[in-house]
Amino acid sequence: MAKREKDPREYQGVRDEIRQQQMKTKDMSIKGKLGYFWDYYKIHTVAGLFALFLVVSLIHDITIAKDYSFYAVMLNAGSMPSQELEAAFAEYAGLDENKFDCFIDTNSIMSMHNTSQYDMATSQKLMALTQTKDLDIAVFDSEVYNNYAYNEMFTDLRTIFTEQELAPYKDHLYYIDYAYIREGEGNMDYENPALLYYDNFTTPSPEEIVAEADRHRRPEEMVEPVPVGIFIENSSFILQSNAYGGLIPVLGFSSTSQRIDTGKKYLEFIFNESIDFASLLQEPE
Repeated sequence: MAKREKDPREYQGVRDEIRQQQMKTKDMSIKGKLGYFWDYYKIHTVAGLFALFLVVSLIHDITIAKDYSFYAVMLNAGSMPSQELEAAFAEYAGLDENKFDCFIDTNSIMSMHNTSQYDMATSQKLMALTQTKDLDIAVFDSEVYNNYAYNEMFTDLRTIFTEQELAPYKDHLYYIDYAYIREGEGNMDYENPALLYYDNFTTPSPEEIVAEADRHRRPEEMVEPVPVGIFIENSSFILQSNAYGGLIPVLGFSSTSQRIDTGKKYLEFIFNESIDFASLLQEPE
């Protein structure tokens, strides 16, 4: 197919149009020129200004963004005031809040007995935080913890604590049977214990909640018990804050955390009996 030659008259037409526009505005006042420009180019102007705003906002966010010094998610905690908790822990752990962000999410919720969009969004957020290695500590009620523990979200505590460090928590350890995970690898008939309690949409009774949690306290009944969490229902933080009412909270270290020492400080912090958590977390009047 022969290539079409460009008609020089096309360019002449464009030049004529520009010349006509210049002639129209030649004798106009500044106000008139601005009005003329706005009438003909307002869409382009608005689009250009919006694009400029996005670029400036992005540059601003990148400029002021700070890395995390600590990131925790306390799921189903009852929407406690997080800023007070963050400030208190940052001071306790000696974290530099001018250079880094200490973030403790106490507002996210999730239920294992429904599939709402909010639950799905929370699940996706947890996956993203784990993949980006931002998440350090997770505190879930035992039901939710069970689900994520059997999906290997949490670190084997024996790999990050010495026996001496773990000794104060020996009566609070949360175990899973790793033999189930080994059995499930590549086995389509495998019955995942993480799903055994979530086959209906009925909220469990208090007795069922206790029974579900208690099975994770008995390593002697497991083939390959692995401690992947710490029950914190008797910690100073939980007893004074009244968080997790009717639920049994468990704390775990994210398997991708790069700030293990800070996570240990947080565990120490919530068990510290000298801290007045009741006053710290009191809602302002």
